[in-house]
Amino acid sequence: MGFGNARPPEFSIRPLAIEDLDGFIAYFTQPSKADAERMGLDIKRVPSATQLRADLIAMIGAPPDRHSSFVLAWCIDGTAIGHSSLKDIVAGDFGRMHLHMWRSDLRGKGYGPRLFCLSALDFYERFNLKRIICEPKADNPMANRMLKKIGFPLTLTHVAASSEISLVCELNRYEIFRDVAERYLHSHVT
Repeated sequence: MGFGNARPPEFSIRPLAIEDLDGFIAYFTQPSKADAERMGLDIKRVPSATQLRADLIAMIGAPPDRHSSFVLAWCIDGTAIGHSSLKDIVAGDFGRMHLHMWRSDLRGKGYGPRLFCLSALDFYERFNLKRIICEPKADNPMANRMLKKIGFPLTLTHVAASSEISLVCELNRYEIFRDVAERYLHSHVT
C-alpha cells in the first residue's frame, strides 16, 4: 500500500468480498476496550467469528432483492481498510448507514469522508433509496466530526441502540442527503 509515498491514495468502494472477511470479523470480535466503548459496541452481543463469517458469506451470495443489510468495503489502493454497512433496507425507500475504519492507524487522516460519501451514493443507487440516516454514538468524536465536516445535518439526539450489537446509548441522527455527498466529493477531487 502506498500510504506514505508522494502520489495521493486511490479511494474506492466495492461490495464486501470473501477476502475482506478476516478484517471485518477481527474488527468486531477483537476490539480494544476503547474502540468498543467509542462505538457503543456490546461485545456480549457480537456473534462468534464462525457465525459472523457464515452470515457474511450468506449476505455476499444473496440475490440483490433479498438484502435487508449490505456491506461495502472501503479500499485505499485496492486494499480493504474499513466498511460502510446499510441495515434495515427498505428497497425504494430507506436504510440506516454505519461506518467503520478497521485500521486505527488510518483514522483521523481525512480518508473517511470520501469513502463514506462514495458509499452513500452507491447505496442510494443500488437500492433506489429516498432516505438514509446514520446514527453514531453521540460522544464518538471522529464519526460526529466527519459527518459534520461533510455537511450532513444533525436532526435528532436520542437514546437507543444503533444496531443489534450495540449498547443502548445516546445517538446523534444525521440525514445523509445524496446532494450533500455529491457536493462533498466534487469539492474534494484529488
